[in-house]
Order: sequence, then structure tokens, then C-alpha cells
Amino acid sequence: MATTLDVTRPTVIVTEAEHAAALAEVERLMARAPAPGTPEAKQLETWAILIEAYEDEWYPMGEASTPQSAVEFRIEQLEMTRADLVPILGGRSRVSEFFSGKRPLSMTQVARLRDELGISADLLIPEPKRRPRGKRAPKGSR
Repeated sequence: MATTLDVTRPTVIVTEAEHAAALAEVERLMARAPAPGTPEAKQLETWAILIEAYEDEWYPMGEASTPQSAVEFRIEQLEMTRADLVPILGGRSRVSEFFSGKRPLSMTQVARLRDELGISADLLIPEPKRRPRGKRAPKGSR
């Protein structure tokens, strides 16, 4: 169900399409360079606040992304559930273990998530844990 955004009446942004329309309206208003205190300047400020709120919710900055958060975000976008991942990840227990952090994704699972859900493999492969300089690996881990 597609909704159109009435850009003449700023409102809470809830979809990517509304976000895009709001960004376009901000660009249009900025090009007009409204004088401070005018209705257009107030509308521009309101849209900026609404866009920032939407982006803070859907595109948080500064938070460490995990493979689990990337998958969770994508399935929400696609209106899927974790149960829909069973054929992709290979079973209910694999889905559960992945989301609880007990089991990392295999390269086959990464490829399936990339191909079937369009998630970048870079988001699905966690950064290797690094030891501080000068620290040796525990005995037997080399």
C-alpha cells in the first residue's frame, strides 16, 4: 500500500518513500533560501526535525552494527519474521543460535542472506577481535 506524503503539511515520517519525499521537499525549500521567520523557513525547520527523527530511528549513528542487528533490520524492512529465515539458515535452532550470539554465520549462510535478502556480506561478517599491542594470545590458541 503506497502512501503519498503531503509535503505542504509536515508530519511524522514512517516509510522510506516518505523519507525520500521529505528530503526532496527540504532541497526544494533550501533552494528558495527562505528568510528567517517566514512560513517557508518554519516549514524547512520542521521537515529537518522530522527527517532527523526518522534517520535517528532507522539509521542510528555511532552504534556498533552486528550481524544480528543487520539481519533483524532487513527482515523488518521486508516484513518478514525470524521464522522466514529457517530455510536460509538451515533450521530453527540455527536461527535461534545466531540471534542469541551462540553461533556465528557460516560462509554459506552469509552468501544465502546476501543473495536472498540483499544484505551486504560486509555487515554479516564481524570484525576480528584484536588484542591490544604487546599482549600475547593465550597459550594453546595459536
